[in-house]
Amino acid sequence: MRPAKVLGLLLLPLLGATHKVELGYFGTTGNTNITSLTAAYRLQYPLKSGDKIHLRGDVLYSTRRGKKSGERYRLHLDYTHALSSTTYTVTGLSFLRNVFGGYNQQYNLSLALGYRLQDRTKQRFDLLVGYLFRRDNYTRGGSDNFNYLKGELKYRYRLTKRNTFKTRLSFIENMERSQDFESQWVSALSIWIVDAFHLKVSFELKYDHLPPPSKKRVDTITKGTIVYSF
Repeated sequence: MRPAKVLGLLLLPLLGATHKVELGYFGTTGNTNITSLTAAYRLQYPLKSGDKIHLRGDVLYSTRRGKKSGERYRLHLDYTHALSSTTYTVTGLSFLRNVFGGYNQQYNLSLALGYRLQDRTKQRFDLLVGYLFRRDNYTRGGSDNFNYLKGELKYRYRLTKRNTFKTRLSFIENMERSQDFESQWVSALSIWIVDAFHLKVSFELKYDHLPPPSKKRVDTITKGTIVYSF
C-alpha cells in the first residue's frame, strides 16, 4: 500500500471531527511586568454507534519581570460510550506537567458512569460518579500512586444559538486517606464574534487539601482567548 494512501486512511477520521483551536495573551507593563500566553486544541469525533472521542490539550506559559513564573501542559483523552439516551460511561486518560505546581508528571486513568439529568435546547445538566487512579512524580523527587472516588457535575446554558455558558464542578477523595481530597471548578462564557470565531472567557479554581510540600492549596487561572472552530 502506498504511503500516501496509508496517510489518507489515518487522516480520514479527522474529516468528520469537530476541531477548536484557542489562542490567548495577557500582558502588563509599568509597575508590574507580567506576560501570559495560552494555547489549546480540542477535537471531538462522533462514532456511528453514537459514542464519541474527545481529545483536548492546552499549554499555559507566563513570565513575571522577565523571569518564567508559570508553565503547565495538560492532555486529556476521553471515550464516551452511550448506554441509553440518558446514561453513558466515560473512560479517560490524562497527563499533566506543572513544575511550578510541584509535579514533573501526573498520570490519570478514570472510569465514570454518567447520567443526563436534563437535556433541553436551553439547558443541559449531567452527573458523573466513578473511580480515578493517579500516579504523581514530584519535582522534589519520589512518586506516589493513589486511588480516588470521583464525582462531577456539568452544566451548560445556551444564551443564544451560538453563545453559551458552561460550568463544571468536580471532586475526588482518596479511598485510603480521607484528608486527601481535591475539588475543581471551571466556568467559561463563549461569545460568537464572526463566522467560525468566538471569544471565550474562562475561570478555573483548584483546591488541593494536601498539595506537594511548600505549595499552596488554592490555584486560580482567569483566561481570555480567541477560538477558531472548523
